[in-house]
Amino acid sequence: MFRFNFNGTAAAPAALLLAASLSPAPAAAQEVMPEGAIQLPIPRAALQDPDAAEMEASLPAGDNADAVVFNPTLAAIGRANAASGAHLRARAPIPVDIIRDGFAARQDMMSAAQDRSVGFRLGKEVFSLSTTVSDPASAGATRDARINWRLAQPVSAGAGFIWGLSTGGGGSLYGNPEQTGEALIGYRQELLPHLTLTSQLAMAGNYVFAPGDGLHTALTPTMKLSVDLAKFADLPWQTSFDVTLARKLPLVASDYETLGRAMLSLKYQLQ
Repeated sequence: MFRFNFNGTAAAPAALLLAASLSPAPAAAQEVMPEGAIQLPIPRAALQDPDAAEMEASLPAGDNADAVVFNPTLAAIGRANAASGAHLRARAPIPVDIIRDGFAARQDMMSAAQDRSVGFRLGKEVFSLSTTVSDPASAGATRDARINWRLAQPVSAGAGFIWGLSTGGGGSLYGNPEQTGEALIGYRQELLPHLTLTSQLAMAGNYVFAPGDGLHTALTPTMKLSVDLAKFADLPWQTSFDVTLARKLPLVASDYETLGRAMLSLKYQLQ
């Protein structure tokens, strides 16, 4: 009897403790969290497909400022950015041109001496920055290093009214700095299919910061005839032939000059 009563009284508290641990706790008791605990709110969207249309981009954040929020849309955003090519446009390459003037393909003892310059140019259309090292051909002249800059509004390539503005400057080790500027206005029209006539009027000038020198300006009317041979003859590459005739009219400290040029250009792009 004694042993039966002892086991019964000892088992009763253990049964009550097990029942209390398995019974659901009140809602008020579940909301109580110790201070300083790190919350990790994971939204329901984490269990869904990131590409699902019903997933919302905005996710609820925890009340605690130190809470770590899990964002399941990062993978979908990364795939969308990669498909759009935005990462490539953000790192667009800067065009670099090599400057190499005065070096003839063939040269012998009878060839005339020429001024030579080598360097490179960063940028092309709107802004460019170039640096060159020159070797003059005249006797007694010394080698010089020069840096130039140019800011321009490119002339449109379409037909109709065209205009352009540009300014720039430069300086050298042994020369005087100068400032340049040019304004252009004109009209481009298509006379025949694949035959374009461009008439333009340009005013250009430069100012040299040196005693005895100063402002030089000139007005230059130009006529340019362009033929698109690629479309005219159905060629597999871009081919054009340009003929330009211009007359330079001095305004301040300039000379008269007649300019003529004919150029055949070929361009082929590998696929």
